[in-house]
Amino acid sequence: MTNDNVFNVAAYFIESNLTQGRSEKIAFYYQNQIYTYGQVSSFVRRSARLLANLGIEQENRIAILLSDSPEFVFAFWGAIWLGAVPVPINTTCSLDEIQYILQDSRAKLLLTTQEWQEKLAPIQSKYLRHILLKDGESAYLSLLNQEDELLPCAETSPDEPAFWLYTSGSTGRPKGVIHLHQSMMVCAEKYGRATLGLCQDDITYSVAKMPFAYGLGNTLYMPMAVGAASVLSDASNGFDIIVDIQRYRPTILFGIPSVYAGILALAEIAPLDVSSLRLCASAAEQLPKSIWQQWLETYNHEICEGIGTTEFLHIFLSNQIGKCKPGSSGRPIPGYDVQILNDDGVPCPPGEIGNLQVRGESLMLGYWKRLQQTRKAIYGDTMRTGDKYLRDADGYFYFMGRNDDLFKVNGQWISPMEIEDILHQHPQILEVAVVAESSSEEQLTQIVAYISLKPGQAATPEMEMNIRKFAKQQLPHFKAPKTVYFVEKLPRTSTGKIHRKLLSKDSSLRVSISL
Repeated sequence: MTNDNVFNVAAYFIESNLTQGRSEKIAFYYQNQIYTYGQVSSFVRRSARLLANLGIEQENRIAILLSDSPEFVFAFWGAIWLGAVPVPINTTCSLDEIQYILQDSRAKLLLTTQEWQEKLAPIQSKYLRHILLKDGESAYLSLLNQEDELLPCAETSPDEPAFWLYTSGSTGRPKGVIHLHQSMMVCAEKYGRATLGLCQDDITYSVAKMPFAYGLGNTLYMPMAVGAASVLSDASNGFDIIVDIQRYRPTILFGIPSVYAGILALAEIAPLDVSSLRLCASAAEQLPKSIWQQWLETYNHEICEGIGTTEFLHIFLSNQIGKCKPGSSGRPIPGYDVQILNDDGVPCPPGEIGNLQVRGESLMLGYWKRLQQTRKAIYGDTMRTGDKYLRDADGYFYFMGRNDDLFKVNGQWISPMEIEDILHQHPQILEVAVVAESSSEEQLTQIVAYISLKPGQAATPEMEMNIRKFAKQQLPHFKAPKTVYFVEKLPRTSTGKIHRKLLSKDSSLRVSISL
């Protein structure tokens, strides 16, 4: 395409790999199957043809409610090829959230599984015209094989919507984040190529799934931008991920903190074979220093932690191999201007906690039907993220919590991350989340720790006393948790972050202490 105002990102990624002679190169591994770039190209074009034959038109939304699979890939790119707008829905969303997204997005077509269709019946959306299933007699791939490929790509603009992603909805209803055709190019170049050194010899494995902004980049568009391969898997627990890594031999592991902790907890009975890995990355939430150190000691790999948002599509702060500072989100990646400002908009000096502000070309167009929230969050190509951060003298950024995560005790601001990092060093703790709760009697803020224990450890009064004693030895007295609750596992949002507000609201999560 020679016209600067015409750019279709699906066509760009697919055609660039074919013109560079990668037609026979593996693009995706899925269970016992492989898909080459040539096959991906054929299925994407057929997907676009099938959608067009069903009456889907340019700018129509299509919803994809699937685990990571070839059908997801072909439908996502096929919609963009046609000029339609795919809307991935995370399979960890609640039924109510899924129904809401289908109605809110006005999706005219849903691609899902028969199991999900039955769970959702009746689907509450007056806009939905078609439901296609991944499985069953008229499976999606079978339908694609009946279509021809002769459909030119839509002549879209780099500045028009290409796809939507919904936020996790931890502070209200999920918000539709509108991303442009150019956004994936920016992230693939600035983070994938320039920061990670992603190349065509890499095989990526992402714990985060594709409806999650982090997973979409890790698995779908960043590998395709350089002709690399990626693994499509729905593994979520440590054992299955360990098996996958041994089977597919990826070179890059895109993890999240809870998974790194889970794999470490299994190190004695199911050690991870890291011989194929050249890089380990982490995002979604802060990686505790103790987990970073244990991973280095156990597997001789640094974890390159980074941070991004759904609104910016992918990572804008990151550590790099050989330049990691454990506990930090790293430094700004090329192309992003990241600042910490006080409440008056003045830049904070090193060591002072302030509000994170980011500028970059991958910023969303806005929130769907949320004009006031869009204007409150962004101006121009700059966004106030709602995160509290501080920066050290070397330019590394440290996450202190969301705006509403910080709390005051004895007149001092406290970040739960600092307390969690100390508690993670306790040998029996697997995961921990610290929140502030008000005492109903005295109306005082109390620090409460919700803790899940490592396999084989029991929630007993002795364990509680041991943990509280450990905290008092390691922390100033006013930062040590006054109350400890044990939970089977920490509740998480659909994007994998700890759902802190749910901890205080839902007492049924707590495990009874065995006497």
